[in-house]
Amino acid sequence: METYTVTAVHLNTQAESSLLIEADEAETTDDITLNTQIDGAFLSANNYGYFAAFQELRDKLLEKGYGIKCVGSKLNAVQSPMASATYKVYEAVLGKQAKQVGLICLYDYADISEFPNTARQNEFFEKWISSLSK
Repeated sequence: METYTVTAVHLNTQAESSLLIEADEAETTDDITLNTQIDGAFLSANNYGYFAAFQELRDKLLEKGYGIKCVGSKLNAVQSPMASATYKVYEAVLGKQAKQVGLICLYDYADISEFPNTARQNEFFEKWISSLSK
């Protein structure tokens, strides 16, 4: 079991606090399981892919009124299917192919003020993929 500390932001008040995320990184099951607690609520996400599990947990936090200031929360965070068992993502740039040297930890701090949900990240991903064939 791994633990990661990220900065949570209350979306209404902009108050920041530390948030602990516990990660069972396919140690006890074939899936990635992420857990956290905020405002007395226990939140959990489970998926075969690491980034997909992160996105599910992040969306649950957004529903509770919290964003998290980390690379995985950025609109342009994408993950290669080959890296789906890891917490590594790319910060995609339209028109540019992602390179392995650009892999970074999705929990790394990012000074962001916009917190997109999974649907918005997926829209960006499709736009990015389309930009590579031009």
